[in-house]
Amino acid sequence: MTEKGRGLAHPALVYLVLLIIVVLASWTGSIFEFRKLGVGGGLVLRSALSVQGIRWMVRSAAANAAQAPFGNAIMLLMAIGACKSSGLNRALTGRRALSPKESTALTIALTVFAIYLILLLLGTLTGSRLLLGMTGTVKGSPLATGAVFLLMLAVVLPSMVYGLATGTLRTAHDCIEALSDMIRPMASLLVTMLLASWLIETFRYTHMDTLIGIGPQFMAVIEFLIYWIPLPIILLRKGKKAESDLKS
Repeated sequence: MTEKGRGLAHPALVYLVLLIIVVLASWTGSIFEFRKLGVGGGLVLRSALSVQGIRWMVRSAAANAAQAPFGNAIMLLMAIGACKSSGLNRALTGRRALSPKESTALTIALTVFAIYLILLLLGTLTGSRLLLGMTGTVKGSPLATGAVFLLMLAVVLPSMVYGLATGTLRTAHDCIEALSDMIRPMASLLVTMLLASWLIETFRYTHMDTLIGIGPQFMAVIEFLIYWIPLPIILLRKGKKAESDLKS
């Protein structure tokens, strides 16, 4: 690829190569019986290419894929699509002067956003604290586990209001199309997450994480980064591709 911004390999290809490396490394390491000494004889590196490993890969392919945060990814893409299709992103960036109608729509949209934030605060800090956990903390609460959903609403609600107020969105069909606008061109993100889930779970199955000293907490951070770093990269690639197509 020679176009600007498209020289780097797609994250999905990177994860595929890493998956192959992990599989081959587990096979090579198992030949030399790499192990971590401990109680019960220690932990042995398992080969993903052994009979058991191949059976595991086939049997758990769907289960491994289910570990990927597809739902959160789709909700984020819905939020981005709504903001983009309604024109709210252009209004917020201030790249051009807004018409009186657009200014009024932006004011209404920001008011809706402010009301939404107030409702979140009321649901967190007052009354029954319905967004907090049973112990009154954020850990394990609806606020924590549903953070992406709440973020999606924070973007979608003012976007829809702005789009309907300006006329960029006129019907329910337009609103649905706006929500799905970014899902189609970003389908490669879902493929990337699928490969990421196989990479992570194969890494765990072979015991590589434990053998090289990666603890559960650090592994959770690595897992988060593997799943979500591709999102801005793919968005950037799509944006630059769109700019290139417009110039050509």
